[in-house]
Amino acid sequence: MFYNFVRIHTSLKITPAMAAGISDRLWSVEDLAKLVEDYESRKLAFAA
Repeated sequence: MFYNFVRIHTSLKITPAMAAGISDRLWSVEDLAKLVEDYESRKLAFAA
């Protein structure tokens, strides 16, 4: 996730996800942490 959405590739000047058209913005590490938090809270909600 970090390599594809957060890290800017030196030769592309954008992330691989942006180059592939998957994302239209540069993500932050905080965005990735939020994904994990959201996933865990949904997983717990469905397990109950």
